[in-house]
Amino acid sequence: MIAITRAPAYLTIQDLGRTGQRSIGVPRSGAMDRLTLEVLNTLLGNARGDAALEWALSAGEITFDEGVRFAIGGAEAVCLLNGQAIESWRTYRTAPGDRLTIGAPSRGRFLYIGVATGIQADIVLGSRSTYLAGGFGGLHGRMVRTRDVLHSVAQSRANEVRDLAVALPADLRPRLSGDRIRFIHRVDENDTFAGIIAGDFVISQSSDRTGYRLAGDTAMSGGSITSEPVLPGVIQLPPGGEPIVLMADAPTIGGYRIAGAVISADLDALAQRVPGERITLAPVTMEEAGAALEERESLVRDVEAWARNHRTRSSSPISIKPLRP
Repeated sequence: MIAITRAPAYLTIQDLGRTGQRSIGVPRSGAMDRLTLEVLNTLLGNARGDAALEWALSAGEITFDEGVRFAIGGAEAVCLLNGQAIESWRTYRTAPGDRLTIGAPSRGRFLYIGVATGIQADIVLGSRSTYLAGGFGGLHGRMVRTRDVLHSVAQSRANEVRDLAVALPADLRPRLSGDRIRFIHRVDENDTFAGIIAGDFVISQSSDRTGYRLAGDTAMSGGSITSEPVLPGVIQLPPGGEPIVLMADAPTIGGYRIAGAVISADLDALAQRVPGERITLAPVTMEEAGAALEERESLVRDVEAWARNHRTRSSSPISIKPLRP
């Protein structure tokens, strides 16, 4: 069991989200930084889409009531296991009573804690992801709170990957840097905004899992239109003039003019930007977007190959004993 001793301001259970449900108004949801989740799960020997904890905003602490193999990735934060500093992208094995303390993220926005076999949670419409606005998935459709107790899935699977290598090489780790966010212009007969949304913007304080609002020097007003389908990555231009990039909990239909879409390969990097940080929206072609997506997929395949190669010849995950007074 995993007991939440002190929950941060934001903590949910997320996997890769729901597919095939948009026709009934259900968004994809899932991890904001999907690449980190996929790589972290691969490091642990899990399926890419197994559920993990998505942590943000502030510090907190969890206690392991049994032996669990875990790893941390995503946003940078001071992490202590039994008072001793531990690294991201490295597997650790706990003993009953071990305490994991995580500070507020100092770089990046979302930190992920994965455990061998994944986090157990409600499965709704094929996913364990929490959709807070809808009140379903995850832990009863809500944030994970202090004194909640979580469990991992199918404990017997853990032995299958007990010899997985403990540390992921630096060149295989997702990068938090990436101020250049690539997008594709929407091209139609009323392409009024082509070229206007390219340039520098600041992530607004009004940014969350539904969408990131961007503040720029140029005032833009797209106005309202007849509702049309939208999905994560779409760039909307509301009457207020500040573009909104729809994120993981994006609605299925929107009534604002669409100027383009952030490419799938860059949504993870955008998700890790915090309010006040500056980004540059850079237009690319469909061919360039496809090449970037293949490069992203290639990284995950390289991690999978590396993990397979190290499972049978690496040492067991590191275990840190509690400090004695």
